[in-house]
Amino acid sequence: MSNFPAAYPSKIAGENGHTLFARFQMRKAAFSAYLLCAPALVVLLFIYLGPIVQTLMCSFATQGAWYENYARLFSTDIYWQSFVITFRISAIVTLVCLVLGYPVAIWLTRLTARRRAIAFAFILVPFWTSALVRTYAWTVILQKRGLINVTLKTFGLIDTPLTLSYTTLGTIIGNVHILLPAMILTLYAVLSRIDISLINAARSLGARPVLAFLRIYLPLSLPAIIAGSTLTFVASLGSYIIPALLGGREDLFVAQLIDQQVSKLLNVGFASAIAMVLLVLCLILCVAYARFMERGERRSGTNGALVVKSSSWRLSSYAALVLLFLVLPTFVLIPLSFSSARYQTFPPPGYSLQWYQAYLGNPAWQEATFRSLRIALAAAIGAAILGTLAALGMSRMSRLSRYIFTGLMLSPLLIPNIIFALGLYQLYSALGLIGTETGLAMAHMVLGLPYVIITVSAALSARDHHLAVAARSLGAGPVKVFRFIQFPLLRNAILAGGFLAFIASFDEVLIAIFISGARTATLPKMMWDGVTTEVNPIISAVSVVVISISLLAMLLMNLLQPRKEGSSK
Repeated sequence: MSNFPAAYPSKIAGENGHTLFARFQMRKAAFSAYLLCAPALVVLLFIYLGPIVQTLMCSFATQGAWYENYARLFSTDIYWQSFVITFRISAIVTLVCLVLGYPVAIWLTRLTARRRAIAFAFILVPFWTSALVRTYAWTVILQKRGLINVTLKTFGLIDTPLTLSYTTLGTIIGNVHILLPAMILTLYAVLSRIDISLINAARSLGARPVLAFLRIYLPLSLPAIIAGSTLTFVASLGSYIIPALLGGREDLFVAQLIDQQVSKLLNVGFASAIAMVLLVLCLILCVAYARFMERGERRSGTNGALVVKSSSWRLSSYAALVLLFLVLPTFVLIPLSFSSARYQTFPPPGYSLQWYQAYLGNPAWQEATFRSLRIALAAAIGAAILGTLAALGMSRMSRLSRYIFTGLMLSPLLIPNIIFALGLYQLYSALGLIGTETGLAMAHMVLGLPYVIITVSAALSARDHHLAVAARSLGAGPVKVFRFIQFPLLRNAILAGGFLAFIASFDEVLIAIFISGARTATLPKMMWDGVTTEVNPIISAVSVVVISISLLAMLLMNLLQPRKEGSSK
């Protein structure tokens, strides 16, 4: 008992020492996490959020009342009509994508791993094929001498060609084709986690398949429906290429209205006001999307053994038709690129290499191709470095901080590119970066950053963190831990994210339209100029080149993915 008064204070002091040391370590870890995210955050603030803030400031009038641009927008019917048209067509596109994509997503959950991989190839190839290339393919398919009219006339179903292009129907078809792969992938991500044993239990208790679907499966899949519909609707709101190439004059989308105000009327302030209204609407939808995704995570479970060796022939036939719809434009462009005709017609009257020879023999096309490759490579390398550091930093953050940083880092995927392009146009005009490869590479790096963060974060969540902890406890510094432990484990994920960033940059056209000059036109920008000014068959050959480069990048990315034993079973 005589030693108790002396021992007790020492014990308290020891506990306080351990507590202080633990707090110091936690603060050190938090500081290192934010430090790793700092480079990506600085680039994002300067290149992405900065232009958006500048657009907001520009939307307020410098002369007269500060709210003059917004008052004009809200009081003029023609501008509101553009919003109504955009929302109406986007709603139709979303509904059609849901009707087409929901059964296909269910069908995917029932396939074996080998068949599912084949089906995903039919979805991912168009998903990563340039939107401009696919839209151009639809201009060929829907024209009066296109595939649809030729087929209908061959079977005697029509006497005169139907007017399908430059109509509302053309806009809907093009948007559905562009956005359907994303809808299917979003639906599948949630549907694949639904516990199928609940449905089996309901059916074993006498519930009919339709009743089991309506009472159990459909409510559980509601988060998938909301998430996919929200993402599709937001993406359609910012659509620019499709309505410009396939839509009629009466269907003026908001993105087209913004471009019209900038390029033709030189009214950047009013265009900024339109962009800000569109941004607010998109943010509201994105917040609703995040809320429903949280509910979906709480309501879904693990699916256990979801593999069903066979599905009904009706569902399989339906899915096959949808997949055919997705890959059809690619198959149309290939024979057209070898056409002997001087104009676009399907099927080609003969075959020739003249358009490939014209492409290879034109210095302007060659320079644009190499310029796009240089910009895409620089953007991919920058995105890979910054995205990897950001993913490592976010993996060490608290749940709230990680949630905030993830939303910030992934925002370029959710906000329409037309808003980003308008902001960049204003920022680069002030900095003298219009028409420079550096400016394009930085902009494309921001667009590629989310892909690297997603792939590396997924790889980090699947790795054993105890290896890095053990290395640090043995005295290894952060650089050695990353070099000898983390990088070998994350190398394939980093390269895969880099390839995705490369594809995103190589195919990008909207930002190039706003900030590239005549001497720094990228390959997609030259294609855009060719499609909008005159329909030259050389575009088909260039489109096949773009598709081939994207497919090569996808193949290399697929080779980097780890193979699991028994994956083909």
